[in-house]
Amino acid sequence: MASQLRSKVKSSVKSLLTRQKDKFEDGGEDLSSAASSQNIGPAKDVSPLHTDEMVDDIISGMDEVYFDDSPGHDTARYELTKLGDGDIDMNLLVERILLLKKEDGAIYKKIYDLVYGNYTAYVQELENVTALEISLQETTRTCVNSRRQLRMAKDGVSSGGLGLLAKHRKRKRLQVLLKILKTFKTLQKAEATLKEQLEEGDYPGATRICLWCQQAIETYKQFTCVSQLAVSLQDIHTVIENELEQALSRVPTSFDSSVYGQVNDAYQILGKTQRANDILLMKFTTAIHDNAYRIVSSYAEGVGDRSSYRSICKLVKPEKFTDCLVELCRIFWNIMYNYRKVHQWHMHYDATVSPSSIIDSQLMIEGEEGKGGGGGKSDAAIAEITFHRNYIKQKLDNGFARMWRDVQQKLRPYLEGCDMSTFQYDSFIRVLNIVNRLITIGIEFCGEGSDQLQESMRQQSLGYFRHYHRARLDELKLFLESEQWVSCPIRSNFTVNILREFRFLRTGMTTPTSPQRFLASRAIDSKDNIFERYKESDNPFEEEVEDEETEEVVVDTRQYDSDEYDDEPSSASAELNRSYVDEKTGDAPPPKAKPKGYSRERSESDRGEAVLANVTLTVVRFCGNYMQMMNVLQPIAYDVLQYLTNLFDYYLYAVYTFFAQDMVNDDNQLSAKLSASLARIANTLLTHDSSVLSSGDNVKVPYPEANPFIQLDNVASLYGLSFRIVAIESLVFLAKQFEYLLPNLERLIPEDKKYFLTQFFSQTVIPCYELRLPVYNTIASKGIPTDQILQSMSSVKFDIKEITSQHSRYVDQLLNEFSHFKELIDYINKQVHIPLESKAILWNRVILTACHTFVDGFSQVKKCSNEGRALMQLDFQQFRTKIEKLTNLRPLPSHEYVENYIKAYYLSESDLETWIVKHTEYSSKQLQALVLCGSGGLLNKKSKQKLLSLIEK
Repeated sequence: MASQLRSKVKSSVKSLLTRQKDKFEDGGEDLSSAASSQNIGPAKDVSPLHTDEMVDDIISGMDEVYFDDSPGHDTARYELTKLGDGDIDMNLLVERILLLKKEDGAIYKKIYDLVYGNYTAYVQELENVTALEISLQETTRTCVNSRRQLRMAKDGVSSGGLGLLAKHRKRKRLQVLLKILKTFKTLQKAEATLKEQLEEGDYPGATRICLWCQQAIETYKQFTCVSQLAVSLQDIHTVIENELEQALSRVPTSFDSSVYGQVNDAYQILGKTQRANDILLMKFTTAIHDNAYRIVSSYAEGVGDRSSYRSICKLVKPEKFTDCLVELCRIFWNIMYNYRKVHQWHMHYDATVSPSSIIDSQLMIEGEEGKGGGGGKSDAAIAEITFHRNYIKQKLDNGFARMWRDVQQKLRPYLEGCDMSTFQYDSFIRVLNIVNRLITIGIEFCGEGSDQLQESMRQQSLGYFRHYHRARLDELKLFLESEQWVSCPIRSNFTVNILREFRFLRTGMTTPTSPQRFLASRAIDSKDNIFERYKESDNPFEEEVEDEETEEVVVDTRQYDSDEYDDEPSSASAELNRSYVDEKTGDAPPPKAKPKGYSRERSESDRGEAVLANVTLTVVRFCGNYMQMMNVLQPIAYDVLQYLTNLFDYYLYAVYTFFAQDMVNDDNQLSAKLSASLARIANTLLTHDSSVLSSGDNVKVPYPEANPFIQLDNVASLYGLSFRIVAIESLVFLAKQFEYLLPNLERLIPEDKKYFLTQFFSQTVIPCYELRLPVYNTIASKGIPTDQILQSMSSVKFDIKEITSQHSRYVDQLLNEFSHFKELIDYINKQVHIPLESKAILWNRVILTACHTFVDGFSQVKKCSNEGRALMQLDFQQFRTKIEKLTNLRPLPSHEYVENYIKAYYLSESDLETWIVKHTEYSSKQLQALVLCGSGGLLNKKSKQKLLSLIEK
């Protein structure tokens, strides 16, 4: 029922609004008058008592059922249901009807109030609706006109042109489809293409294809076929990175600039240049460690599965040590050489390829050339590329020192793991040369030396050299005691540089001292850099090729080329030929053509100037070995120098003991320096206990004993003159060689140790020349029979009364002895060359002995007249004239010694007293003879006593 009321209300309101609208449009009554004139039906029954409060109370009291708008809801059925199934009370029914009418009136009242309250808005909305209707009418007219115009255009334009446009659009769509299909086809073949390019080493091309495939798959992932291809290509990026990493792992041992350029371009495309550099540095470090372990393991014996590197270094046998060391240094050189090439490649690449060119090439690859608006992006990309380059440069620069330290860490345990004290000298020197060469390479590689390697080799060398030096001293003792002191026939132009032991002097002093000084010397000539001298195919640790040029001949073979003597050379000389001529093959030198008229007895101008014994060459060779040790290992150069001086000291003392000690003991003829040096040698180097060679670092060697077969008392050999000449001249030769080597020795030792070398030369080497004096004095004192001459002089009467023109007979006897002495010297000179300086010393000593004999004979005269004094002058003048002709010595040495003594016979008392004080070279006996027999014979007893007292003082 309520729904019926509501429907009735709605229809009434609607009809009312419609009528009022029409009237409003026609200019009729307003809405209020219309509403009052209308008969709304139930509204007439609304009580005037229904105020707004009452209406609200009535509506609020209504059942909620009447306000339910759900479909199928029936309010009439609801009211009927409330009546029940029994008898209906009409009063209640009437009351219910009246109540419902009252509620219906309240609702109409409420609706009316609402409509009337929104009348202004209604009018405004009605005006909007009217305006909208007008706009719709205009739109309709526009559409009609447009359709009319389109119909006219369709009739006016050719249908063929429109068809052409449609086909062009279809063609464009088909081209796009074809491009997509081609992309699909390329994706299908991508895997095979990538494998082919990787096999060919085209890493940039493979990388570009891989990135393109990834972009294409991401673009067309909506297609089912592309999703299936993505499954087969999902690991291709990992495969390419693995291939690039494997290519980097080959760089440390076999660098190829073209391959490395391809790898670098590939990482550039991937945007992983920094990662590539980190991987490369790691590969170099790994190569050093892995190759070192592999090489040492291949030479070691009994290596376990889990043996550490330091432990396997101790398992390498001494006979394999050098070969393994060479192999290690070769691989270290190869790795450092390749690292330097990588560094140079990056420096050249950064200098020649600009960041902008890299960006342009990337844009061309991506097909973005010609696109504008990329200025900011280009600047950012250039900055990024520059940053990556600086990062790589810094890493590579720092990598030099790090790699050199890695090499040292692998080489030091190997050097310390072997006991080298049993090595042969050549083997040990080779080890030192190899390590030294590697240190030189390290200095040129990164500017750093190697205190670690030098300290390791210093300890090894000190231990080895103590053992080696003791053996050499023992060997030198045996050589000296068995030496026959026969002159070794060497060439006149002989120098120590000819000997193999001094070959390092000819090739230059190459041992590095400090990295700064070494690099400064290298900076003068960049071509001298070892990395420039050796290329990929060369290696500074390859086996050195023996020099094809035959070493200079040391032995003078002309001594055996004679028309008069056809006998074969002695076995000793033959041994010299084999030992000193060609030490590489052991063959004697080929015979040379004999000069016409050449005989064994050569003139003095043809003789070589150097005289030395076989043992002297041995000492020189020892010195060469010691200097070579100093050259290859600077840290122990001073220690080796001290050992080297022991060789000279022991040789000097042996010559002194064998040939000069007796004469020195009889008459001290040595300087204070030489005497002090001999005493020092006896105290510090020599021992009487032959069973003790050394004690700790203080080397001791037994006193040398002369060869018992060397006869020094034979008159026929002039008391062993040839042996003495060879011995003393060998010592002089050795001293000259030391003087010749002094500049090299000074370069080999530290600056603060040079005082030792200066002291050694000033106190030992230079004074050793003085040893000639006592050696030749022995010949002078024994070569002329002074006792017989003195006995003959004693029979001569010098108290004659008349001056005679005939000299005394003892003068002829003395001259005969000198003539015989000269014959012996000439004979010996044919066998052993006597240097002019030594010959002069020898003649000086002999003549001095004769002069002493004259003075001794004159001092024994008991009675002497003035005529006898004239005879003395005549005798000595005769001797002087003949000897000057015999020896070609002018003026005669020491002639004033005799002449002054003879003249003293004529001095007065006062002059004689002054003369005695001034001439201290005469003995007391000789001076007393002057007083008693000379002018003193005219003096009284008191004057004589005065002069004799002066002489005693």
